[in-house]
Amino acid sequence: MRWRSVSENWDAFHESMLDQWPELSEDDLIEVEGDRTALEERLVELTGNDQDDVAQQIDEWLEGAVPSDVHMDEVHDNDSINDSRLYMSPGEDASDDDSKYGDDNATEDPVGGGQ
Repeated sequence: MRWRSVSENWDAFHESMLDQWPELSEDDLIEVEGDRTALEERLVELTGNDQDDVAQQIDEWLEGAVPSDVHMDEVHDNDSINDSRLYMSPGEDASDDDSKYGDDNATEDPVGGGQ
């Protein structure tokens, strides 16, 4: 996920950050208010790790799961639609109705034996 998603949905990520970094408090997160640099500085102060280690920890945390209430957010939905364009065939639009591409009625066979 991108840091922008985290900062725009800051409150939704509190629990995940508190689980990841038990040294943090809810007050720390309120004070940081979605600013990555401020979070890094606070974690350096609390953990004693250097800036590079903390930045790497945050990068690794960003690869984790997104809280479900963020998935329901319009900004996240729009970002996901835009990201899906990378995997689309030429001429297909991420906002188009998929039914015109002929695969909506196909039956998926989990065993791989065909349709």
